[in-house]
Amino acid sequence: MALPGPAVATEHLLDEAGLDGRERSLAKAVAERLGIRTRHVGRCWSARLDALREGADNPTLAARAVGAALDEAGLKVGDLGYLIGHTATPAQPLPGNITLVADRLGYRGPHVELRQACTGFANALMIAMGLLSAPNARPVAIVGSETGSVFLDLATLADEAGQIVNLVQMGDGAGAIILGPPVPDADRLSAAWFGAIGLDRSPGLQMRKGGSAAPGSNSQGPLGFEHDFSAVLRGGAELFEAGIAAAESRGLALGEADWIIPHQASGKVGTLLARHLGQPEERFFVNADRIGNTGSAAIWIALAELRARGLPRGTRTLALGAEATKYMFGGFVHESA
Repeated sequence: MALPGPAVATEHLLDEAGLDGRERSLAKAVAERLGIRTRHVGRCWSARLDALREGADNPTLAARAVGAALDEAGLKVGDLGYLIGHTATPAQPLPGNITLVADRLGYRGPHVELRQACTGFANALMIAMGLLSAPNARPVAIVGSETGSVFLDLATLADEAGQIVNLVQMGDGAGAIILGPPVPDADRLSAAWFGAIGLDRSPGLQMRKGGSAAPGSNSQGPLGFEHDFSAVLRGGAELFEAGIAAAESRGLALGEADWIIPHQASGKVGTLLARHLGQPEERFFVNADRIGNTGSAAIWIALAELRARGLPRGTRTLALGAEATKYMFGGFVHESA
């Protein structure tokens, strides 16, 4: 994992954003309700439409995370057979963010990028597992990275409560994993899945401005992310339940998981899901209270932090991803060696 500098407490964040009066009170109340105390932010806070600090741009964070994962695996970048990236907040539309990651790594091989948010990890796994099924397959690196802090127009904060939610909820960062063909005495992913239940449903989260507008879309919408919070709330439980059903169909019942990593939508997601699912809260691993919602990077960062604790052999971790853009779900089962 890679994070851009030290954790930023809510009060300091609001100072940087120049919030006061009613907007500041609202932002503090939202942060408290979400249970997010700190997050890591790469933004310079020097302008309404801003830039990232040196070393905090999306490709650099992604390359740092991949480099750390390679070091842990005892591999060099030249050992990789494929590099897969997923992000909703690229450094630029074209060439893809992952090409810039490859430059920073000195990686000469094939690569691909998914423009996806919170379930990008799951689609990346679908691709990686296909690649790794080939004879003599070489390791595959997957990296999710987000720098959403610069996709926020400070001029909208006074008029759009949703942008205040984005301000206090989101964090910048990157997380990576190295996958290879099965070998003895190594951690493994024993199952993975991706699915969608969003056919004909309006997006719960979208960014409409930037790039080519689809026919009939509102290309003059505000810069940054737009939430339909009521739709996201209604769809959240449904997405997690779809992920649990996928895990059970692959042989892992919810009660058999030692750890559960839900999408890090808030610092209170573990409490809420434990209550909804009738499971002990202590089995849910949540870090959004410390690093915010890092979107596409969230699941990989959480897995990295959990594995860093030193999981006993045979520990089974169930990852449950949920994405409100068009109501997608995904996950995997991780088994420690």
